[in-house]
Amino acid sequence: MQSHTQPTLDIPKWSALLVEAVNKPGLIMDAYSAFHNYSIGNQILAIVQCQLRGLEPGPINRFLGWEALGRNVKRGERALTLCMPITREVRNEETSETEHKDVHTFTSFVYKSRWFVISQTVGDEFTPSRCQSGKHNEPSRH
Repeated sequence: MQSHTQPTLDIPKWSALLVEAVNKPGLIMDAYSAFHNYSIGNQILAIVQCQLRGLEPGPINRFLGWEALGRNVKRGERALTLCMPITREVRNEETSETEHKDVHTFTSFVYKSRWFVISQTVGDEFTPSRCQSGKHNEPSRH
């Protein structure tokens, strides 16, 4: 079976990311402050990519998400890569037609390049919403 994901060259290995996150003072706090709606893994992934590319960390959104907010992604900007969950259902086709088909749900994780930092955009003034206590989301799928 062939993998449908392509390796991303600008993402360091997880062990190197974790070593840097633990050893560099303030890195985890900076990541949390800028990307509070994302998992800790995606926060670290986003902040390191921003540092590697010389981008100012800040709110992130997808291309169409920025357009909906009156902002446009600058020409030539490359999207940040984050890990997103994909939930799938697999039906067991071997059951008889009178029985309910067995449905098994499983989640896998894939890396997708779909997010842009506000510093990669131009347009209307943007005021980020305040961090909502207890809210913790993986990247949305729209």
